[in-house]
Amino acid sequence: MYTWFYGFSEEPFHINPDPRFLYLTETHRQALNSMTRGILDRNGFILILGELGSGKTTLIQHLLNTIDRKVKAVAIFRHQHTYEELLEDVLRELKVPSAPQNKVSLVRQLNDYLHSLTPDQTLAILIDDAQDLSPEVMEELRLLPTPETLSAKKLQIVLVGQPELKARLDSPNLRELRQRVEIMDEIRPLSEGESRQYIAHRLEKVDSEVSKVFTPEAIDLICRHARGNPRTLNILCDNAFLVGYGLSKKKVDTPIVNEVLEDLDFVEPEELEERRPKEVRRVRGAEAAGEKGVLFRKIGLSLLALLGVGAIIFLGRVYLKGPEEPPMAKFPIQPPAIVGKAPSHPPEGKPERVARAVPQPEAAKQPGLQGKPSRPAEGPPAQKAPPSSPPPGTGKKPDLTTASAEKKIPHPVPPKKMKPASPAPKETKPASPPSSPGADLRSKGETRIKKTVIVKKGENIYTIAARNYGVANTSVVDQILEVNPRIPSSHRLLVNQRVRLPNIAEESLVLDSGDGTYQVRLGTFLRPEYSNFLKGEPALRGQEIKIILRKLPAGETWYRAVAGKFSTREEGLKVIRDLKAKGLSPYFPGFKKKK
Repeated sequence: MYTWFYGFSEEPFHINPDPRFLYLTETHRQALNSMTRGILDRNGFILILGELGSGKTTLIQHLLNTIDRKVKAVAIFRHQHTYEELLEDVLRELKVPSAPQNKVSLVRQLNDYLHSLTPDQTLAILIDDAQDLSPEVMEELRLLPTPETLSAKKLQIVLVGQPELKARLDSPNLRELRQRVEIMDEIRPLSEGESRQYIAHRLEKVDSEVSKVFTPEAIDLICRHARGNPRTLNILCDNAFLVGYGLSKKKVDTPIVNEVLEDLDFVEPEELEERRPKEVRRVRGAEAAGEKGVLFRKIGLSLLALLGVGAIIFLGRVYLKGPEEPPMAKFPIQPPAIVGKAPSHPPEGKPERVARAVPQPEAAKQPGLQGKPSRPAEGPPAQKAPPSSPPPGTGKKPDLTTASAEKKIPHPVPPKKMKPASPAPKETKPASPPSSPGADLRSKGETRIKKTVIVKKGENIYTIAARNYGVANTSVVDQILEVNPRIPSSHRLLVNQRVRLPNIAEESLVLDSGDGTYQVRLGTFLRPEYSNFLKGEPALRGQEIKIILRKLPAGETWYRAVAGKFSTREEGLKVIRDLKAKGLSPYFPGFKKKK
């Protein structure tokens, strides 16, 4: 989109792994040497660790292109569910014909292939994202080399994954596999100097240079917030060029980077406020003070209005009421006087006797009038009515001291207009309406938990999101907060606090509306207008985009965007996949909001 505007031969910062753009830092070079040396020396199991977005996949692809031809190397990038699926993928990559079979026949085919290799040949299987393998599959991998192939050392397995892979291998049930690992290395984050060199390297690959398209301050800002993660550097630079192209600016400067950081939620509101000019902060402070003054004036006027209405009602009752009625006519059932011991509760399991409900006119059924005593139906006044059960809704229990009196003196005959009703149910609070339609949608499906992480020093919910999902913004953080209701704010986490991470997948973004239709989650944003980039998308044509307020416990307000009434779940999934493929779904890596 912006390549011609900046004079690039192609996009320099796309996030898809491309070995042509590989920049080998010292730590990447060391990891590459560990894999190459381990395979050529036939060391068996090799372990390579690195954070999400650190360049592990690009390093694997580079190794496949440069490894010695005597090594038959295959890489598995798809997440397997079973051991049989993994074996099928390996045989497919080796171009060994195989139909779906059982485990025994698949292992036999692989061993036959190993036996067909010459003594100077070896097979290397590289498994990316190995931290997602189940313990059963990992244990089967340990048993994969047969005694013959093990002695000939014809099979090397390279496990590449995130740091939690090491923790899994250290568990007691995988200890034997851990003992088979002969080489282990880890890709560390880039330093700020390496981050600058990384950006310069990718620009050189597209016939450009840093000084032509970035100001020094903009580069400083990008490198500081990327925290040495190559994928994050790509996302920030790519979006910066998109914004610069939209503004027709040939050089990306600090305001453009600030806008990208704010749009992608890489910074917290407090930091954004500190970065704004002092004049803007002063004006905003005055506006906030003015808003508070207006709020207090509104509250005061509202209280005065309520007092005036109360006075009018009181005077109206005093001067406009009819002749005084006897007390017993006003209240035919009087609460008993409390004498002696406090009333005891009925035995557990036995329902308490309650008075029959009196039908009320429609006005009396309004929420504001519930619980108030109403005048009895016209009829002869009940004289000398004995104390009995309190009126419904008062919450008082009958006094045991008057129980005998109630048995001896019969109750007065109810007026003609009083009709028997079913026993009043136990007093319950009226169900409050949901805070938002999104609350109803959430309750109709179960959120699967991906894993639980422990907060480390210096971490916040955004850095946790970036490390585990490859993208950090309000949309992903909203999903995390939804399954962690005890976290009051998106800006504060405690060290050693446990945070549950939901499984954010295409299927989890399709919501059952409860009426046979489905909606899709488009994202959660700091401001409603941030979702405007979705308008006009072909996939959403003819569908209504709704903005739903999302109130956080700390008082913040976010805005959820949902779309449609889709007749089937598959229709919603098709929309999610289309937006994801275009980089327009903020829940997945590669999100780049179009301008």
